Amino acid sequence: MREHFLRTLFDLVIPPRSTERVVRTLTLEDLQQLALQGSERGGILPYHDELVRALVWEVKYYANRHAAALAGALLAEQLVAIAAEELGTPLLIPTPMHNARRRERGHNQTELVCEVALRELAPKTGVLRAAYPTQQPLIQYAPHALVRIRNTPQQQGLPKHIRKHNIRKSMQVVNEPLVRGRICVVFDDVTTTGATFAEATRALRAAGARRIICIALAQS
Repeated sequence: MREHFLRTLFDLVIPPRSTERVVRTLTLEDLQQLALQGSERGGILPYHDELVRALVWEVKYYANRHAAALAGALLAEQLVAIAAEELGTPLLIPTPMHNARRRERGHNQTELVCEVALRELAPKTGVLRAAYPTQQPLIQYAPHALVRIRNTPQQQGLPKHIRKHNIRKSMQVVNEPLVRGRICVVFDDVTTTGATFAEATRALRAAGARRIICIALAQS
C-alpha cells in the first residue's frame, strides 16, 4: 500500500515513459505465453508486439531493472535447457558493444540481461554442486571474450544487404584459448537479418570454437 502510494506520488512529479508503464504491468508468464505462441521462431519473442517492444526498449536504452529481470529470467530458462543437452560447460557471450557506443549509452544491454540470467541460475548451480560436488558449473560467463573493433553505424533501419556489409569484420576474439574447442552461446536483444549473429559466429569460428549457439530475446 505504502509502496503504491509512493510510486503514484513519484509519477506525479516525474511522469513515467509510456514504455515504462507497459513494462510495469508485464509478468514472466505474459512473456512465456508470447514465446510459446512463437514456436515457429524457436520461442523467440515477436518484436512487433507492443509488450515486447516496450520490454526491449526499456532494457536497451534505460537499463530498467524490472525489464532486465524479466528478460534475464527468460534467458536463464534457455541456458538451463542448453546446459542439459551439451557436454562440457557452455560459454555465455553477450553481443559486444564498441567502447564509444557504451560511453554514449552508459551500458551494454546484452551484458545486463546475461548478468541477471546468471543470478537466476545461481541457486540451481548451488543445488547441483551440493548434490554432485564434482559437477561442472552450468554456464561460464565470458563478457570480454568477444569485442567490437569497429564502431559501426546502428543496424536498425538499414537494408538487409547493407547490414551484412556494415558489420563485416567488426568483431574479434581476444581470448582464443578460452574459446577454442568450446560451445559458445551468443546472446543479443533483437535479431532481424541475423547479420550480427553471423559476424559473431565468424569471429568465434576463426578462434576455434567447437559450436556456436545464437540466442535472441526478440525477432523483428
